[in-house]
Amino acid sequence: MLRRSLTRRLLATLVAGALALGVGLPATAAAAATPSPSPSASLSPAVLSAAPAANGVLRAGETLSVVATITGGSVATTATPLALSIGAAGLADDAALDRWLSGDSTGVTLQQVATGTVDAAASGAQSTTTLSTPATDPALANRAPGVYPVLVSGAGLSAPSVVVVPSEAAPQTPVAVVVPITAAPLTRGLLSASELAELTAVDGALSAQLDSVDGTSATLAVDPAIPASIRVLGSAAPPTAVSWLQRLLALPNDRFALQFGDADVAAQLAAGLAAPLAPTSLQNYMSAADFTQPAPAVSAVSSPEPSATPTPGQPAYPSLSSLVDIGDATPNIFWPATGSAGTETVAALAALGTADTPSHVLVASTSVNGGGRQAAATVGGVSTPVYDAEVSRALAAAAGQNDTTRRGASLAAAQGYLAFARAAAGAQPVLAVVDRGTDRSRVSLRATLGLLTGAPGFAPTTLRDVAALPASEVSLAAPAVDQARVSEVGDLLADEQVIDRFASILDQPELLTGRERAEILQVMSVGWTGDAARQAVSDHRAQTRTTLDSVGILSSDFRLVSSSAPLRPWVRNDLPWPVTVVLSVRTNDARLRVQERTTVEAQASANTRMEVPVEARIANGEVSVDFQLLSPTGVVIGSPQAVDVEVRAEWENIGLVVIIALIVGFLTLGVVRTVVRRRRTRAAETGSVPDADTPTDGIALKDQHADGRADADPDDIDTPLATDTPQESRP
Repeated sequence: MLRRSLTRRLLATLVAGALALGVGLPATAAAAATPSPSPSASLSPAVLSAAPAANGVLRAGETLSVVATITGGSVATTATPLALSIGAAGLADDAALDRWLSGDSTGVTLQQVATGTVDAAASGAQSTTTLSTPATDPALANRAPGVYPVLVSGAGLSAPSVVVVPSEAAPQTPVAVVVPITAAPLTRGLLSASELAELTAVDGALSAQLDSVDGTSATLAVDPAIPASIRVLGSAAPPTAVSWLQRLLALPNDRFALQFGDADVAAQLAAGLAAPLAPTSLQNYMSAADFTQPAPAVSAVSSPEPSATPTPGQPAYPSLSSLVDIGDATPNIFWPATGSAGTETVAALAALGTADTPSHVLVASTSVNGGGRQAAATVGGVSTPVYDAEVSRALAAAAGQNDTTRRGASLAAAQGYLAFARAAAGAQPVLAVVDRGTDRSRVSLRATLGLLTGAPGFAPTTLRDVAALPASEVSLAAPAVDQARVSEVGDLLADEQVIDRFASILDQPELLTGRERAEILQVMSVGWTGDAARQAVSDHRAQTRTTLDSVGILSSDFRLVSSSAPLRPWVRNDLPWPVTVVLSVRTNDARLRVQERTTVEAQASANTRMEVPVEARIANGEVSVDFQLLSPTGVVIGSPQAVDVEVRAEWENIGLVVIIALIVGFLTLGVVRTVVRRRRTRAAETGSVPDADTPTDGIALKDQHADGRADADPDDIDTPLATDTPQESRP
């Protein structure tokens, strides 16, 4: 009974536990399946933009039309009523224009002239409408020339813009524009063939740049690294790139060359250089196979240098000046990065000019003390054409906009800044630049340059014409120097000097030094800014360290098996060219004598075995040997390496020779004795007695009378008789 009771209790306990587990598990699963509340995603608001028609030009008797676009944010928008308003009075100057476009409406009185509704827009989508006011509206009648604020608003959104009422009676103002022909910044020395094929395709960025300037009076600022990238490929250049180069050279536009890679001029001078750097050689980028036949890219040169007739079958390489040629260009024009040029920069660049080709330094109006905007100017007697910074900033914004409405808003703003520049210039021309940029479509660039061509009250001119005008003296404010950038330039220059010394291991050092110079210039490009610039410099310096470590010693400890066995280390060469190095070997131990200098020609991209003669002296033990590679001029190459050499001197060999000699001697003596013994045995068997005078065992018999004694009696001789009967011998 007690056992049955215990069994029942145990079963009850197990059932209760099972029930508890069965009830608890689903509850736990349900709790785990319930997700914790996730943080709400950040919401992006809708954006309203407005672009007046005709690039913001409103002539008397014309309808005021403004295109308004709502771009949906993270949440879809509903149909939105909009209102169009215009200022009762014009803005006073470009400073007031800056404030208005930034959203500050202080002192601006607006009058509503039109309303409309923009349709609903899905998240991330756009909806557009046009708000118009007829020319007969009293709000537009009798407006004096000026720049008037315009505002489109609705549903808590607003988009400020401007319209310009031009002065038709005033004489036309010359306007010149400088357009860069550049590619995106690089860390390599030149563009590759695949990059050129992409950039010069019909829809490529470089093709878009030529399309935008074709037929205009724009002055071209050409990066010479682009034509050089095409020409170094010789017959392997992409056909589209060759056509692009020929088209560039055929354009009638005035032009000047930027620094190679559009390198930062001001930073170089601030780092202590007397003149900006220039490429030294591009031989590294040329292949012999691409220049053994006429190369279309090389022949597309405006003024090729005469060269000697090449040997048949041998490559005919173009000169450096032919590679970087950009056509008929004005020399000694410099375009530092906006805001980077000061008085010292201008003075340093002035020294590079001559009486026939003086230097011209482009500076922004924001760098001029007092904000002077007169294009024809000098600083310390040096020609410094001044470009309008506000107009240029608006042009660059428009050129970088691929959205139609936003591009129109930027063009209207540029039109307003042009109007103020015209008023400030008087009879002087206005100079503008489309600053460096990479993300520019063909449509945006063409529309931007078209604004200057069709701007009311302006006539196109060139930078050359502006620089030829009588100039007024101005002073420049202290530039904003990027000390980090200047320090980086100094580091790059120091690295280049190390590379120059390292390159002495090559038969053609320019293969390496030319590549290093080209890459440094590309890394110093104006296009590199901010963190991207820091990273580009860091990456290049890391690559420089890799280059310096590309030649070294591969070796391990040695054991000398004889007194004159050579040491056989390897020379590692990761460079794509063969090198000549000298292996310096040192040891301070008298047990080993080494050849201190051994020259070797190491193959390209390979490990080359070399032999170093050594001689072990009479001693044993471990000897430390130091290896160091040098260039033929004595420059240390790579890191030193120490190896241990196990020396086993010749005592063992000498002892072995002595033992062998003794063994050979004893064996010879034994053989001789054996031969003599056998001869005696054979003689005894034949019964012959050797003559008394015959030497026995190599010892001659004595003369029996030599000691003065008489002959002995034969009977006294103790000699056995040759009989079968034994006899007793007498005493």
